[in-house]
Amino acid sequence: MTAERLNIQALCETRKKIRANGGRITFADFMEVVLYHPEAGYYTGGRAVIGPQGDYFTSPGASPLFGRLLARQFLRFREELGHPPGFAVVELGPHRGQLRRDVLAEAPDLDYRLVEVGDALPSGLVGCVFSNEFWDALPVHRVKVAGGHWQEIYVREEGEGFADALGPLSDPRLEEYLSDLPVAWMEGYETTVNLQAQEWMGRLGLSLERGFVLNIDYGFERAEYFSPQRPKGTLRCYHRHTLNDEYYARPGEQDLTAHVDFTSLIDTGRKAGLEPVLFTDQGRYLVGIGLELFREISERTAGQLSRERQAIHQLIHPSLMGNAFKVLIQKEG
Repeated sequence: MTAERLNIQALCETRKKIRANGGRITFADFMEVVLYHPEAGYYTGGRAVIGPQGDYFTSPGASPLFGRLLARQFLRFREELGHPPGFAVVELGPHRGQLRRDVLAEAPDLDYRLVEVGDALPSGLVGCVFSNEFWDALPVHRVKVAGGHWQEIYVREEGEGFADALGPLSDPRLEEYLSDLPVAWMEGYETTVNLQAQEWMGRLGLSLERGFVLNIDYGFERAEYFSPQRPKGTLRCYHRHTLNDEYYARPGEQDLTAHVDFTSLIDTGRKAGLEPVLFTDQGRYLVGIGLELFREISERTAGQLSRERQAIHQLIHPSLMGNAFKVLIQKEG
């Protein structure tokens, strides 16, 4: 399927959904179509490409070293749990399984399973549920303070494309999530709410009998997430390594993503029985679990051009991936 055909199908599927819902849909519904429609979706339709020829870079794409480091963490989790029979690692949103290959190259005896967005989680799990850039790719609701109260930004048809339409909040959970914000001082402020993240956290709590949840993604704690410096929120599009806010420009052909509210993940996780044990940035976390490996690489490649050293720099340097990405570990049981 060509990019042009994919664009047309995404347009048609979105129009169909809008007309079936009385002329407008939530932005979360829009993202569900353009990202996850079986044929027209950016992720599920085969359009998403990682790396220089694609739209964005990820930590696994930087080097197999990322998978080697995580393998060491998974083995430590297994040891901490007392080497239980049936220990498994379950990765959410694996996108072609590149990370699984890198982890198993380092720790081939791990039971490593993949769960895509539409799949069911295994029950009675003992081990680790892991995700890398999973939460930021879930569909979000767009909301805005207008007339002194929160309203939702819906999607409607306009000409050959789509446009915003304000309306009442579509879900009581949105009002609950936004209730502690000083709305009287926030006129015109826009942001996003990830209700699906809350739902996934609830599922994780039910699925994981004993073990850990390891989340790596870009985002902030709540106070920073709703900073006055972000009056338009964190929703962004990625197309050929260019950042833009043209949400309706290339349906099915570009990535749509919003930063993660880690405070919400922590609070929702607690309700599901998942207690936080670590929250830090990726650079510090990877140094903590990989210092010995970093030293070995540094000594072995001293005075040489080294892709491994370049990968370490990219993964941990504060101005690159080291500070932008955060790591949250939660424990069940």
